[in-house]
Amino acid sequence: MKIPAMLFGAVVAAALLAACGGGGAPALPSSAPPVGGPGNPAASSSARPATVGDTFAFSGSSQESDVYTYPVGSPFPNTSTAAKISESVVVTASSDPLGSGGTDFHSTTTTVGTSATRTVSGDSYYSTLSAGSGTNFVLNAQQSVDDSKNAYAWTYTTPQILDELPESAGATWTNSPAGTYNETDADGATISRTTNADGSYSESDTFATGGIPSMNFLVNADGSGAWTFNYYGTPYLVSYSAPSAGSITVSIMNPTPAPSPGATGTPAPNPPVVLATPAAWFSPSPKLYQESDAVSTGVNFPASCAVPSSFGTSGNSIAQAVTKIDPIFGLDEVTTTTTYTAQGFGPVCVSMNDVQTYYYDYLNDTAAAANIAAYVGTPQLTKTYTQILTLQTSGTSIQSEARSTKSTAIAPISTALYAADRTNFRMHIAQERAQARTALEKMLVRIAPTLLPGGNR
Repeated sequence: MKIPAMLFGAVVAAALLAACGGGGAPALPSSAPPVGGPGNPAASSSARPATVGDTFAFSGSSQESDVYTYPVGSPFPNTSTAAKISESVVVTASSDPLGSGGTDFHSTTTTVGTSATRTVSGDSYYSTLSAGSGTNFVLNAQQSVDDSKNAYAWTYTTPQILDELPESAGATWTNSPAGTYNETDADGATISRTTNADGSYSESDTFATGGIPSMNFLVNADGSGAWTFNYYGTPYLVSYSAPSAGSITVSIMNPTPAPSPGATGTPAPNPPVVLATPAAWFSPSPKLYQESDAVSTGVNFPASCAVPSSFGTSGNSIAQAVTKIDPIFGLDEVTTTTTYTAQGFGPVCVSMNDVQTYYYDYLNDTAAAANIAAYVGTPQLTKTYTQILTLQTSGTSIQSEARSTKSTAIAPISTALYAADRTNFRMHIAQERAQARTALEKMLVRIAPTLLPGGNR
């Protein structure tokens, strides 16, 4: 299968999804927090009760498009594909193997596209934490396995706030991206990433086969960074400067030459070889990660959600906006998530939109120079992925506090929709990364011998 040139940039795309575990969190409550009081006049959604055995059914769709804007013409056509999504979530008694604690919402997702049907299973671990006179609903960790047996795990240094209960108009908060992301692929390849609160990170990738056994990445808070890899025993280090005077300098370290036979002393080190000086596509002293979360009340559910009439036609919304920059891979990403909640039920629809703009071509198929990439500094590919999932009444079975048996009657629900929508959304990005990494490794095997001048390697 041919992989689009800029797809490698998605190796870094999930940095905002990486994180590191906290301690054991309390179980979800079975009664709502108090409503009203100073500064909290708006209506409240449910307290998100969760009973082991509760099941939830969701359906929705996704749309993905790739738009190429290479300055020398694209070898690929623009694309647009759609898929249907169905998902089930069950609340289980399983403990969190990632060590973060919380209640396990186990999800099974089936995505039916034009050429294939894919299945993914995931586990999301949620807790509620006391916050002032209310309660924060938080995500501690997530893990997923796709139908190719690739496994992914995200844990958080500080639990991610998804909702502040009771919801009130104008409430705002933000989350830190700090934590870890780990991936183990069916072919034995691995990714291990640690992200800091400012969006800087370090990552180590390994490959079970091929001429490049490992790669390492380091991104600093000022936008500089380094990429190291080993090609059949020869180490390479590619450095990226922070933006300065409107440009970025990409250089490869040039190893010190071996001394001549019979010579004395150590030869002078070679200066780095400048690969490219692309125009700075982000500002000096950048914010590598930014997030905002805000609540609005009295919002009509959009027609695109197709919310069942049992949940009403309006409620509250939680709007999250995340922007991130990855200086090494030339990636600027904006992710927006809007969660619609119904009074007495909680979340009934989640709409997510992700726009990734790539400035570097790491497959080097649009430039004549024999460098690691075509470092242009202007957009070359824009990938857009949207996904909508809606809670369904059919197939949803919730254990009511007043009943000893299951009932399909609608009762106040937990936030299973968070588990459903976000797990599948993240898996889509992660599956692309697995394909892109393989393409990158093959490119490096082809291009590595030409990177440095003869006699200096």
